[in-house]
Amino acid sequence: MAQLDELKGPDAHALPDTATLPAELAALYLCMSPAELADLRKSKRPERAGSNPSVIRPVEGSAANPKDPLLYNVGTLRDFAKAHPAPSAFDTALNTGMQAWVSAKLPFFAEREPRIKRGKRVLIGGAWDRADPLREQRFVDLAKGRIRFASLTCAEAASSLWADVASHAAFAEKGLALLRSETQAIEAALAATAQLAAADPQD
Repeated sequence: MAQLDELKGPDAHALPDTATLPAELAALYLCMSPAELADLRKSKRPERAGSNPSVIRPVEGSAANPKDPLLYNVGTLRDFAKAHPAPSAFDTALNTGMQAWVSAKLPFFAEREPRIKRGKRVLIGGAWDRADPLREQRFVDLAKGRIRFASLTCAEAASSLWADVASHAAFAEKGLALLRSETQAIEAALAATAQLAAADPQD
């Protein structure tokens, strides 16, 4: 890992390209699972000049010992992310309805030491959200061990405590909107059933 504690000025709010992240955090940075990142270490076809990179190589020699973690350069991760701007699996899960809301696990930034009793969590934001202007700063904090990340369903996250009301409210509104939509669909179905029964009364 680069000497993150020495970062000052503008660089203090973003990881330098020369910094390295272990595979778990590298996958989080790219909004994918560690298994997907591991798969990207394998070349499936020859790269053509000018094509988007489809392979991500870890830092050479970063795992000389089998117990050593694989490390990835942040610059390499950024280049890959720029070349693959499509919505991630996390984005898809977040936007595919109530079933995904209650079942798909997503990564969230969370406070390292909860301000309440042990065993509780206080969330900070969605770790998959590339549009979050504080995402790079949060990765600096994550790399320094100031915060952590937790894998939760959206339903679990919405019912957790958050560090600030505005972020919690904005996220929770997505779930409340889904609930309203589901409620309206159920009410519409009940009304249609009533109309059907009225049009064809049973003896």
